[in-house]
Amino acid sequence: MKRVGAVLCGCAVVVAAGCSAEQSGEAAPNLGASMSRSASSPGSPGLPHSGAPAVTDPLPESVLSSHPCEVLTPEQVRQALGRGASAGERKDLEPVGPGCDWSNSENLGAGFQIGFSVVSRQGLSAQYANTKPQKAIFRELTSVAGFPAVAFKDSEDNRHCTVAVGLANEYSITATVSLSFEQESEGTDSCVPAEKVAAMVVGNLKAKAGR
Repeated sequence: MKRVGAVLCGCAVVVAAGCSAEQSGEAAPNLGASMSRSASSPGSPGLPHSGAPAVTDPLPESVLSSHPCEVLTPEQVRQALGRGASAGERKDLEPVGPGCDWSNSENLGAGFQIGFSVVSRQGLSAQYANTKPQKAIFRELTSVAGFPAVAFKDSEDNRHCTVAVGLANEYSITATVSLSFEQESEGTDSCVPAEKVAAMVVGNLKAKAGR
């Protein structure tokens, strides 16, 4: 099995291939939004919008209360990155939410990033409204671990890909992968490992919620 890769442009919690909140599909502000809101609440009016699917069986937001660098086990990180995988490094972006980066010292360019998109309170609707018009590639996935998801990148052969998974109408997680330069030269689709990493994360969050 090919090893995943993803170094995220050296900037904080970028939930897309580039280094900006706009590219992540997150509408900025509401920096005071609380992560304590529960998915069992009535939810925000007008969600979902812009063609985003509804999350019919949301996870409670409490599953995102842990340190983002603890969302994957060390073994899962090794599965994703292989030998040379680093410990997670906390990287947050205020308009989006908490995040963590992992890289690989033995595979140039390889690494990935996990982000908790909790600030804008827009969930996947932010990607449909803001990211879809910007990205050449924007794919609706059947599901990731039972939740609606999308994958997006700047071109078919781009070594960066982000998969965003809606855990509720108001919040989501993202997995952004950068292929190693070797994988890029082999023509690997960067969205394939991004989806696998996202599925591992969501599986762990479901287990935390007792599902």
